[in-house]
Amino acid sequence: MYYRSRALIIKNRDYRETDKLVTFFSEQEGKATAVARGVKKPASSLRACVQPFCHSLLYLNGGKELGTITQGSIINFYGNCREDLRRTLYIMYMLELLDKTLMEHIPLPQLYEIVLAILDYFNETGLNLLAIRYFETALLINLGYKPVLDRCVICGAHQNLTAFSISEGGTVCSSCCSNLGMTVRLPGEILALLKLFVNSNLKTITRVKASPRIKVELERFLEQYLEYHLERKFYVKNTIKTLKNSMHLLD
Repeated sequence: MYYRSRALIIKNRDYRETDKLVTFFSEQEGKATAVARGVKKPASSLRACVQPFCHSLLYLNGGKELGTITQGSIINFYGNCREDLRRTLYIMYMLELLDKTLMEHIPLPQLYEIVLAILDYFNETGLNLLAIRYFETALLINLGYKPVLDRCVICGAHQNLTAFSISEGGTVCSSCCSNLGMTVRLPGEILALLKLFVNSNLKTITRVKASPRIKVELERFLEQYLEYHLERKFYVKNTIKTLKNSMHLLD
């Protein structure tokens, strides 16, 4: 099967003498991996468009095991992001999440458009950490872990939602909270932001103002939620934390 698709390049790695394996998140196929033949040759026209976090138009031949990238062209290289370590690291974190959590050949068009919108925003406007939290929430939703935020996930009550059960995936009321193990205090500001992430678009998110304290608490909450349900640690996130602590580079 021969087809073309827009795709965000997640990573590439050596494969045979002149080839590379390219993992990408595409509009049509979701996450997929294909061979870019001859891409390590100096004259290859594919070299530029299969670089990590390029948005490219790829032409592919589908195979029983691995497809082949036959042609490609760059749609967006995100040059401004590449010149800024902060933006680069957070984009690498997004790509790591996509790589480690998505199954292959499952189209996720809504998530695809959200990711591209965030990268376009970062490249044109600059880093916004609420956009990263918005991406994390969108990823959880697309993986089937949409948080229940409008009622107690245990009894269904709509009042006194004071905490969040990581294991149950939703808010819990004060009455049910004492009977659960792993719960996280959920201030009203964070609950409001989470509801906004679930129901709004990036344009709305980037207009929101939040205090540094709320941003830190929100990041910590989503980190716990991601790691619990995905059962993974994310190395780029640890790199970001190290730089924050040692150099205050990403404050």
